[in-house]
Amino acid sequence: MKLTAGSGKAKADETLVRFFPKERREEIPARVAEAEWSAARNATLLLHHANLLCVGLGEEAKIDAQTIRSAAAAAVRALQKAGRLKAAFELQKDWIEPAATGALIGGYRFQDFKAKKQKLLQSLRLLTGSASAMRRGEILGWAANLAREIGNLPGNLLYPETLAARARKIAKAENLGIEVLDEKRLRARGFGGIVAVGEGSARPPRFIVLRHRGGPKDEPPIVLVGKAITFDTGGISIKPAANLEEMVFDKCGGMAVLGAMAGIARLKLKRNVIGLIAAAENMPSATAYRPGDIVKTYDGTFVEIINTDAEGRMVLADAIAYARKDCKAGAIVDLATLTGACVVALGEYAAGLWSTGDELQSALLVAAKTSGERLWPMPLYDEYTEQIRSEVAAIKNTGGRWGGACTAAAFLKTFAGETPWAHLDIAPVAHTTRDRADLARGATGFGARLLIEFAEKWRG
Repeated sequence: MKLTAGSGKAKADETLVRFFPKERREEIPARVAEAEWSAARNATLLLHHANLLCVGLGEEAKIDAQTIRSAAAAAVRALQKAGRLKAAFELQKDWIEPAATGALIGGYRFQDFKAKKQKLLQSLRLLTGSASAMRRGEILGWAANLAREIGNLPGNLLYPETLAARARKIAKAENLGIEVLDEKRLRARGFGGIVAVGEGSARPPRFIVLRHRGGPKDEPPIVLVGKAITFDTGGISIKPAANLEEMVFDKCGGMAVLGAMAGIARLKLKRNVIGLIAAAENMPSATAYRPGDIVKTYDGTFVEIINTDAEGRMVLADAIAYARKDCKAGAIVDLATLTGACVVALGEYAAGLWSTGDELQSALLVAAKTSGERLWPMPLYDEYTEQIRSEVAAIKNTGGRWGGACTAAAFLKTFAGETPWAHLDIAPVAHTTRDRADLARGATGFGARLLIEFAEKWRG
């Protein structure tokens, strides 16, 4: 989709899009009953005679950037469904950035392997718009879609080695530094968690390090850590067959980090930011790690394996320890589709947030509000740490059923030490199984925009 900003009116071959709060629905140039179109959030009405798409914003008092972002996405999806491939948005000036982001997110659809592809919007003009605001919104939307595009790829095509190859291409295009550790280097350097998880697969693990050097040399970097299990069978503790195909999305934390790093580089943020992606495939085989094993992680911590399906925290343990020890991080934020328990707690409406510092938590909540990607603070009581104490090692990799999302966070906290750290369990929001008015089914790209907003504003 080609985005442009400017002034003037819609051209003859463009469908004009106008956005209406509920209180102004009667301003549409047609007599339409409220039951047919109430101007509720994301409700669309195409007036063919006027070549006009009306989009609802809901109650005027509740309109914010996310309202506009979502409405713009819904507008583009409605246009594409109607076969309208050129459009112009009539917008207030302060709506330009979220509208640009939303338009790109709404316009994306994963159809690489479809014989008959839906035609996508070719061009969109943002009327009365600022080019700089549009450009920033465009980059945010592009970063999220990058995370979605790779996140949607199946496990037979995207596995640790091919993910690393894609990361190299992105790094070259966006002028990011990159280092990839293969299985031999991981084993030699003591990345016991990543190696253990990857041992059962014929496709060995990779550890991807991306660097954006935008700040002073002595500035401690923000380190973003992503879990990228390219397919998760559960290993020896194998998962049930139902919905197992959705485990292609177990890499979405890592994809959020990849998208965020690309966006950070494209925005040329004046910060030092490092992205770490711990990639492995969790498979059952004669060489797979087992319940009862004791694994030594990167920082020398011995972990008793209770359940091989608690593999995400094992690869993150190595990555977080690396962020602390080798990167000398000023702050660490990890993202992972970590627990079903978080889905049970929050539904599909927010990601869980755990943090060791009020300042870091506050900054992430502000970034969440700005980006429209919701976070909900969760507890880190000492009792959760007690639940993961092991009788035969320092800790065990699961604390049982009760408080499962919180004990997983307590496990990860161990590896951050005294470094300010936060954990985002994005299992509830990393993918959607159905089309929404403003979003196509599949990977959502959740976290990419949030991380960019956080990296830009954090001053800890």
